[in-house]
Amino acid sequence: MQFGKRRWRVPRPDRVLQPPSPARVAADFTDLTGSWVWDIPADRVYADDAAAFLFGLDPDQGQTGRPVEAFEVGIHPGDRETVASQFRATVATGGLFVAEYRTCPCDGSIRRVLERAHVYLDAAGHPRRAHGIIVDITDRKPVGGLTSHPAEGADHPLERATDLCIAARQAVREARRPFLLKLVDMVLIELGRELTGVMEAERRRRLS
Repeated sequence: MQFGKRRWRVPRPDRVLQPPSPARVAADFTDLTGSWVWDIPADRVYADDAAAFLFGLDPDQGQTGRPVEAFEVGIHPGDRETVASQFRATVATGGLFVAEYRTCPCDGSIRRVLERAHVYLDAAGHPRRAHGIIVDITDRKPVGGLTSHPAEGADHPLERATDLCIAARQAVREARRPFLLKLVDMVLIELGRELTGVMEAERRRRLS
């Protein structure tokens, strides 16, 4: 199976997939796309291997869940306070959060990422859950500081597809189906690339 220039090996469904180490993730990919889910009342963020790596955590920590502060620590010190403040403001009101910023993976590098997250409130208006996708765009632009993206009214079909795919990933993960999980992750990676292109095109349009 092939998407663009990247070739994927689809594992046999009768084999249990072993999660790669952070070093293997860094070596295998220069254009990472990861996803995460946050159980807000319990304050546990569950992340796939790529998202855990980008925030400086190991895969086991992402799989077992960590408090949101553990992920904030992985944001570059120059961007951390602003990103955390903007994200918590979105958590309070619900809705879409989109931002570019830098992270500090455990391999000592600095990565520039594009993150898109959605926060959901319960019937009483309290934050209930959130999920997001994070794309490593380091190779596409210089590693600078924080860049804000307007999130109001964002309703691109690919954004809706990403929301559905993240929800599907969580369900497949709970069902313990590693082969299906790998396939969903492949779709998320491609959606992340496409969304990055859409956002970059929109930014160029606003500047022209």
